[in-house]
Amino acid sequence: MDAKPRLTDAHRRALARIREREDAAFRARVPTSLAMTARARSTMPGGVPTPWMAGFYRTPVLWLAHGSGPVFTDVDGNRYLDFNLGDMSTALGYAHPRLTETIAAQAARGVQLFLPSEPATAVCEQLRLRFTLPQWQFTLSASTANTEALRIARVATGRQGVLLFAGKYHGQLQETLWTTDGGSGDESAGADALVPEQTGLGAPPPELAVVAFNDLAAAEQVLDRRRCAAVLVEGVLTNCGTVLPEPGFLPGLREACTRTGTLLVMDETHTQFDHYGGAVAHYDLSPDLVTGGKGIAGGIPIGAYGMTDALAGLVDAALADELGETVGLALGGTLFANALSLACADVVLTELMTPAEHERIGRLGTRLSDGIEAAARAHELPWRAHRFGARSGYCLQPELPRNAREAHTGIDPLFSDTRRVYLANRGVWDAISSAGPHAGFAHDEADIDLYLGLLGAFLDELCDSS
Repeated sequence: MDAKPRLTDAHRRALARIREREDAAFRARVPTSLAMTARARSTMPGGVPTPWMAGFYRTPVLWLAHGSGPVFTDVDGNRYLDFNLGDMSTALGYAHPRLTETIAAQAARGVQLFLPSEPATAVCEQLRLRFTLPQWQFTLSASTANTEALRIARVATGRQGVLLFAGKYHGQLQETLWTTDGGSGDESAGADALVPEQTGLGAPPPELAVVAFNDLAAAEQVLDRRRCAAVLVEGVLTNCGTVLPEPGFLPGLREACTRTGTLLVMDETHTQFDHYGGAVAHYDLSPDLVTGGKGIAGGIPIGAYGMTDALAGLVDAALADELGETVGLALGGTLFANALSLACADVVLTELMTPAEHERIGRLGTRLSDGIEAAARAHELPWRAHRFGARSGYCLQPELPRNAREAHTGIDPLFSDTRRVYLANRGVWDAISSAGPHAGFAHDEADIDLYLGLLGAFLDELCDSS
C-alpha cells in the first residue's frame, strides 16, 4: 500500500487553527451540557454513565434531550443530523412513530414476562430470512451473543481456542479484547504474544490467536493445529474504518473451518445494517453461527445469535435445571428475550428494515461515498472513501486497506476530530474516528447532500488556508 503522508505539514497547521476555533465555538454552544457534566462528576466517574461516553470524543460531553427521525437535540437546544447512528444502535432513527406505538402497547401488556411471548417466533423467522440459519436465541447485547456463541462452540468441539483477526471488535468480552504486540498489527500471534486492548482482563484465554484479516494462509496455519473451537470474524472489518474481504478469503475460511472441525462464527453486529442479510448474504456464506444485535429492536437493548439445527440440538440436550443437579451450558440471563425487546424487533425487522429499505439506504451510502471521493478530488487530495452498502468513511490514502495495519495508516485523529467538531457546530453529528458516516433508515438524499456540502466547505478551508 502507498505510504504517502496522509496530511502535509501545511494541512496539519490549518487543522490546528480550525480545531482551536471550532473547539471554542462548541464549548460556547453547550453551557448546560458543561454544567451537567460538572454536576455529574460527584456521582459518576468522568461525569458520564459509562466510560466511552467521555473517552470516544475529544469535545465536551453532550447531554441529550430528545430525538426525532435522523435528528437529536441536546439540552441546550442544538439540533444535530446524526451520521453516527449510535454505533448502529439507532440505525432506525429516533422516536419512529411505529416503534413508539409498539412500545406503548407492549408496556400496557408487560415489558418483562420472563416466559416466552409470541413475537419471539416472528423475530426468529425474520432473522432466518436474512442469515439462513434456522435456530435462534436472544440476549441483551451483541457482546453477550458472542460470549454465548463461543461457549456453544467449545462444547460442540471439545476445544478451547478461538481465532480472531487484527482490527476486529466483538464487544467487551474476555476472549476478544486482545491484540498483537503492535496494537493494530498483522503478525500472527498466539496467546503468549498477545497484549490486552484494555485493562482488567487478566491472562489471555488459552489457545487464543490473532492473525491479519485477509491472510488466509496464516488463518489456515492456526486452524490446522486443530485446537480452535471457533473462528470469530466480521465479514467486513468495521472498527478501523472499513476493510473488505479479498476474493476467496471468506470462502477459504469456510473451507478451512470445515476441514479442521472448527465452527465459523460470523459477527453481523454492524454489517447487518449495511446490506440486507449483512456480509453473510452479500458474500453467500454458510456459517455455523451468526451473532448480532444493536439496532434490530430500534434502540431497545437486544442481542441475538443463530445456529445450525445440529448445534441447536446440542443446546437443547444441555439444559440445566434450577437446582443445579443437571450441569448445562452457561447460557441465558433474567432479562434476555424480554417481551419489549422482542415486540420491537418484530416490528422493526418485519415492517421497517425491509429489503427495499436496505436497498434505499445502500443507494444513500453510495451517494455519500461518491461524494466524499469527489470532494477529495476537487481539492487535489489523493484520498478514497470506504464503502460497503450504506457504510462509508474516509481513507486518507490513495489505496483502500487490506488489513488493520493498512487501515490505521488511513486514519488521522487530528483530521477526524477537527472535521467532527466543525460539522457539529453546523448541525451535523459525524461518526467517531474509527468508523465513518453511515446512511441510516431515517435519512434521505437531502441529508446526504447537506453532509457533503459541509464537507466541501471544510476542505475548502483546510486547503485554502494551508
